Amino acid sequence: MSYVQTHTIAGQTASGRLGFIFPTSQQPVYASRFSSPLDNLAESGVPAAPFLSVPAAADGEVTLGRSLPTPVAIQAPVAQSADMTLLFVARLPNAPVAGNEMIGVMGATFYNSASKGAWAGFSFGLGKGYAFLYLANEVNNALSTQYGGAVLTDAQAQNWGLYVARIRSSGGGGITATIQALTAGTQQVQNWSGTMYAKDGETPTVMLGADYLPLFGTKQPIQIKRCFLWNMTLSDAEVDAMATLIRADLAAETITV
Repeated sequence: MSYVQTHTIAGQTASGRLGFIFPTSQQPVYASRFSSPLDNLAESGVPAAPFLSVPAAADGEVTLGRSLPTPVAIQAPVAQSADMTLLFVARLPNAPVAGNEMIGVMGATFYNSASKGAWAGFSFGLGKGYAFLYLANEVNNALSTQYGGAVLTDAQAQNWGLYVARIRSSGGGGITATIQALTAGTQQVQNWSGTMYAKDGETPTVMLGADYLPLFGTKQPIQIKRCFLWNMTLSDAEVDAMATLIRADLAAETITV
């Protein structure tokens, strides 16, 4: 991948970790090619952490999920925010089957909120017929779960694909979610009322491969080859630029997304 090496990170010495510039107005908080399962190529360099068990990377990819013989997931150092972008190269290792438990989780914060007594957060994953985004919205101090998805065939879900979920909920105008299966050429835009609920000290960071309930992906793992997470909503042009970068990178592995 063609990165441009930049300055040292604030507060670190010249011998510390150096960052990389990606073609977006703000740099991702987490970026991984899974050369090592817990590395973070984003400028902060804060590593991810194992969840359930220690993950392993092979051929620049990880297989994650609660349904594996040894359940494993990765906790990324990315807090849930009002505006977010999640970008993955991923596939299902098994045939898609209907049901929430069969949605292979790419990235999620979905958890049971003690302060609200209800499910909160979001979950982005691959399932039967769609790349799904589930999201809990807060309206009049109550949480409910909404969902949408970009259309996928079974074959597309089992081959490497490029997937993006963009969430915008700042500004008081409700929630707009854009779910894209870029390789398949499909997308859906959803508009929901309310806001995304988050509480300091309660709402977890983004997890790769599982949610926190558990609800999604308990019977279907996920394979992930690239992951980029932002605490902002990327523009169409920024998504296109990232897609170009990722496709050029994967061409070296003769993978087309």
